[in-house]
Amino acid sequence: MVAMCTADSTDRPVIRPMLMASDDAGAVVSLMPEGALLLAGDAIAIDVFVGPGARLELVEPAGTVAYPMEGGRASWEVTITLAPAATLVWAGEPFVVAEGASVDRSTRIGLGVGAALALRETVVLGRHGERPGMLRQSLDVTGPNGVPLLKEELDVGPTSSRLLLGGARALGSVLVLGHRLAAGVGDGSGTRLELEGAGTLVRHLASDAHPATSAAVWAAARRAVS
Repeated sequence: MVAMCTADSTDRPVIRPMLMASDDAGAVVSLMPEGALLLAGDAIAIDVFVGPGARLELVEPAGTVAYPMEGGRASWEVTITLAPAATLVWAGEPFVVAEGASVDRSTRIGLGVGAALALRETVVLGRHGERPGMLRQSLDVTGPNGVPLLKEELDVGPTSSRLLLGGARALGSVLVLGHRLAAGVGDGSGTRLELEGAGTLVRHLASDAHPATSAAVWAAARRAVS
């Protein structure tokens, strides 16, 4: 199940889940934006629930741009709940924070026993030739019985020190939970971190969105949770 909602009037743009394929084991759903996102005042909430033993793949046909907000703010909140033995594969496209935008972006993930996830994310600070917008981003992952697996926060903007991201404007991440990536995957294409629980995070800093996430690492993540 994928649910979307906004905190404003019904005529504001939303993201519509569209079924692309399904079988007895699960489904492939495309997240289709119905207008320009994000604008000042937008409050997007995406709730994803995958039932016991089911498999869901989410795809995005295009990236998301947080546009200049003239002093306003917007929020993008994702909540993922995976029941026991459930699997989610989410191939996220670039999330661009344009100059003048101000965005709160949060992701909360809860895994049941035997659940697995492969998540690709790319954050780009500013469009081509722009300074970064302001982004407050958080990730909170818990395993069965609420055991913490991963928690992090990132607060960046046009006045942030270049030491924070090494001068890069694109941050690519591939996160695998419930399994680990095979040995050697991600070596030479980013920083690989092994979680204390079953999981691997590969991060790559780059000057542009395209090289920020390795296609080979993402392919390996998909295989790991297959």
